[in-house]
Amino acid sequence: MVSVEKWTMWDSAVEVDVTEGAASPAARALTAAVVADTEAVCDLGRGAAEIHAVNLAQGTPVKVTHRMGDLLRSALWAARMTNGVVNPLADNFSEDESIPPIHAAVTFEDVQLDGDVVFAPWGASFDIAGIAKANTVDRAARSVAATLQCGAAVRIGDVIATAGHAPAGGWQMSVPAGGAARLSGGGVVELVNGTAMATAREPAGSSWAPRSDRSSGQWVQVSVIAADAVWAYAAAEAARLSGGLEWLEQQRLRARLVDRFGRVHTTGDWFTPQAR
Repeated sequence: MVSVEKWTMWDSAVEVDVTEGAASPAARALTAAVVADTEAVCDLGRGAAEIHAVNLAQGTPVKVTHRMGDLLRSALWAARMTNGVVNPLADNFSEDESIPPIHAAVTFEDVQLDGDVVFAPWGASFDIAGIAKANTVDRAARSVAATLQCGAAVRIGDVIATAGHAPAGGWQMSVPAGGAARLSGGGVVELVNGTAMATAREPAGSSWAPRSDRSSGQWVQVSVIAADAVWAYAAAEAARLSGGLEWLEQQRLRARLVDRFGRVHTTGDWFTPQAR
């Protein structure tokens, strides 16, 4: 019997499921602590968040905490894996493309991270909330499973990770609604224990959103199952923005995509739990 705790943190719905009912309160406390730890260092809405010191450095090396360094490494790794489509740098764009930029554009490849010291050139400004939440999901699931010796599934928003031992019947996870299944939900898919799933959606108001958030392809929603939440999140966002079904097949990822006409497409092994 899986016990479930749900609440809201960091502007997101948070959920932790555990295979041992007695572990549920402690699992909630552990998960909340991990979320709070991450939010405190990288939430741009917090004036005291460490990420502001990184963004204000502007060409000066700055020493960061272990947690901040871990989050930046995840963000830079995701950028490399998606060829920069999932970008850790904020897009300081202008709607008037006839106005040339004052300085050369900075990319994630210009950022250097050596141990606990990060160097980003002038003009770089990090916004890593999405990847940070995915990293937090992975970390919280592992922490709950290891500390409480139970199976755990942790969700923040549309990103979920599993760890420990699976419940009887496996981890049966609901997929966010989209496409032809919109009225009844996106169905249920089984996650192999220790894997993760993320869903990327086209943001509301995309006509005025930064270019990095605008969909340039045919997909309005993409769900991806991967070995961890960071990769699932990065792959889902990359596929929604530019990669698509063929790219996901090349990466050997289980995926479900919804196109602009509401039609649902899946990779060949979407319904095969053994696939990783």
